[in-house]
Amino acid sequence: MSRAVILWGIGVFALTLLLELPAAFVARQVPWPTGWQPSGVTGSVWNGRAARAGALGPVEWRIRPWKAQVNLGFQQRIWALSVQGWPWNWQAQLAPRAVSALPAPMFVLDGRWEGRLQVDGAGAGCRKAEGELLGHDLAVLSPWLVKLGNTRIALQCRDGLRLLADLQLAGEHHFQIEAQPRRLQVDGQIEPGAAVTPLLVQARWLQPAAQSFSKVLGRP
Repeated sequence: MSRAVILWGIGVFALTLLLELPAAFVARQVPWPTGWQPSGVTGSVWNGRAARAGALGPVEWRIRPWKAQVNLGFQQRIWALSVQGWPWNWQAQLAPRAVSALPAPMFVLDGRWEGRLQVDGAGAGCRKAEGELLGHDLAVLSPWLVKLGNTRIALQCRDGLRLLADLQLAGEHHFQIEAQPRRLQVDGQIEPGAAVTPLLVQARWLQPAAQSFSKVLGRP
């Protein structure tokens, strides 16, 4: 048997193994952060599903060399994330899709979502961000019942990727949020008698007699 035939056979075997590599096997080799070890993993690394991964579930993915499509279940809704292009010129989009019936593991957020976020990048950098997500009549249903109001979420590429959110409920509260990869800042204005006041005081974000606060978590 010629060397070319042997190498061809090895190449076909390696390619087949790579294409059919079980996702469950790969998931067991990854040092996941505490609480994020996927469960109920089926399929391959290229086309598979996980019943739960931390606060997400279900998670479904379909990966090709030039495109990846991931459906993420989060807070009673399926979010569609698509990434396409190459490392030096890529585009990512996130948009709400169908309602998911899987219960949330920690808290339950209700409301209506619309819109999309899009990021164009190169390598690890963000070149342009556009679009927005709009949340209407948002409310935490568990472990407390708290009305949050409406929110507008956008991304910004200036000085690195940032997430900007504005959350307000007339006559109750107004929060402005800025999130970076390692830093989160929340500035809030609270009206007298607002329903969120006891929770913010208990979390030590708000002084008992105050009506505003600024909280920074992480570092730049």
